[in-house]
Amino acid sequence: MITFCITLGTITNVPIITVAMYNDRTQREKDRMAEAITEDVVKILHVQKKDVIIVFQEEPRGNWYASGIRL
Repeated sequence: MITFCITLGTITNVPIITVAMYNDRTQREKDRMAEAITEDVVKILHVQKKDVIIVFQEEPRGNWYASGIRL
C-alpha cells in the first residue's frame, strides 16, 4: 500500500510530497520512485527540480488499518 500527500510550502510554494508505504522496499526502489515523482512534479507544477522535497514514511504492515481492520 502506498499513499501520497502533497503540501505546498506557505512561503515559497515548495512542493513537499509525503509517501506513506510499507517498510519492505529497497533503497534503490525508493530512489527510483523519488526520481519519477520529482520528474512529474516538475512538469505538472512548473517548479524547479531542486525545490521538490520527497519524504518516505515507512511503517510495518501491521500498522496499517482501513475501516478498523488491519490490512
